[in-house]
Amino acid sequence: MQSGRGSNKRPGSGSEIPPSEAVVVLRSVRSAVGGILDFECVSANLYAERWLGREDHPLVRQRLSDEAPWVAECGLFAVCVRVAVRREPEVTRLARHSPVGTVWLQARVSPWEDGVVLFLEDLTERMAAEEALRRDHDLLHAVIESATDAIYVKDLDGRYVLINPATARAFNRNPKDILGRTDVELLGPDAAAATLAHDRAVDASGQTATYEDPEGGPGTDCIWQTTKGVLCRGDGTHYALFGISRDVTARRRLELEREEEARFQERFIGVLGHDLGNPLAAVRLSAAALLARDTLTPDVRRVVERIDGSAGRMARLVRQLLDFTRARMAGGIPLRPREVSLEEVCRRIISELEPVHPQHGICLEVQGESSGVWDEERLGQVLSNLVGNALQHSPEGTQVRVRLAAFDSHFQRLEVHNGGPPIPDSLRPRLFAPFHRAPHEPGQPKPQHHGLGLGLYIVSQIVTAHGGWVDVASSLDAGTCFSVTLPRVARPPPGVR
Repeated sequence: MQSGRGSNKRPGSGSEIPPSEAVVVLRSVRSAVGGILDFECVSANLYAERWLGREDHPLVRQRLSDEAPWVAECGLFAVCVRVAVRREPEVTRLARHSPVGTVWLQARVSPWEDGVVLFLEDLTERMAAEEALRRDHDLLHAVIESATDAIYVKDLDGRYVLINPATARAFNRNPKDILGRTDVELLGPDAAAATLAHDRAVDASGQTATYEDPEGGPGTDCIWQTTKGVLCRGDGTHYALFGISRDVTARRRLELEREEEARFQERFIGVLGHDLGNPLAAVRLSAAALLARDTLTPDVRRVVERIDGSAGRMARLVRQLLDFTRARMAGGIPLRPREVSLEEVCRRIISELEPVHPQHGICLEVQGESSGVWDEERLGQVLSNLVGNALQHSPEGTQVRVRLAAFDSHFQRLEVHNGGPPIPDSLRPRLFAPFHRAPHEPGQPKPQHHGLGLGLYIVSQIVTAHGGWVDVASSLDAGTCFSVTLPRVARPPPGVR
């Protein structure tokens, strides 16, 4: 056999060796009594020179123990001796310590004449990858085993092939009684029908899906939120289904209780508002009858006017409660559309609000046509709430501007603008929410009367019932502007009349 650094052929064959494999042919160096003392290099390829030799001279004709003392420390020398003596090949993995860390090698040693042929392959990267994979597998296994959600895998026949302890607890069975069995065997055909339907749908679509129902997970008597998906081979074919099921029974029961409580509260508010209407009407009629008398003394008249004013505010609150109940429980605020002049509605509302707010002015600007088919009373509520809200948040001595604009024959626009501090960004998402009131602004006078926080909510509901929408813009320089856009003819959403 030829010796030299460039040999890249496997001894005894004409095949090329792997490019990362070191090959060295070693001849036994024996003692006077025939024992193997060392090995002398007969031939070595480039990788063998790099791993076993030195840079200052070739490896060929050098002693193995002199050139690579580490072969004795890691046990490789003993393997070579054993193969040379027994004449039987061996394959072993071994590790050597180097300045850059532990190096893992796979040694394949074959007998050759009076010596051995040594094949060395660097397994360091492979061993590191295997260790990382093993570590990841152990970590994932620990997470699955510790999870409180039921995690499982089924084959395409529906048999459970992997489960975690939470799955066994859901079935209330020993794991060995679940593995290899189907939901029909474990639960019965009727109880397993829903989860089997989910399995078929996920397998057919190939898409991960989430279900929430009392029969879509492992076990019974629970409401499960289950995510299911397919496991695929490299060619895209399905070979199994996975599932992750969470018991949401307590959460769903709490949600149902809260929904029932909310419905009860809304019904209570509706009944309360309706039943308060009649006594308040009687109070207002009585106050009006007293105020019509000329014999009242000034002090008594002031008392009666105060009673009438308070009853009027209570009546407005009751109307808001009734509107809230209709919007939430009756499918929306009912409308009675007819031909209406929005300009006349604006002038009427402004004339009612100006005497109550003498410290502010209200300016009305009309551009183009302002007539349409709307509910006049409901639009009066919209204007009253928006203009009243603007007056309440305007600095003293400033004007509130109301503008009517007809951009085309199909839509009417109403804008209510006021100066003052802008609406905080944190409040905008809840601006039209029921029972929401803006906090008092520093430096601004406190409002005389606090409402229920239903004004803007009812505005949005009335506008929506007409088929329109509400926008708001607010900044420090431009002030705050509420814009209402209405179709020229009210188009109530389905269910709203």
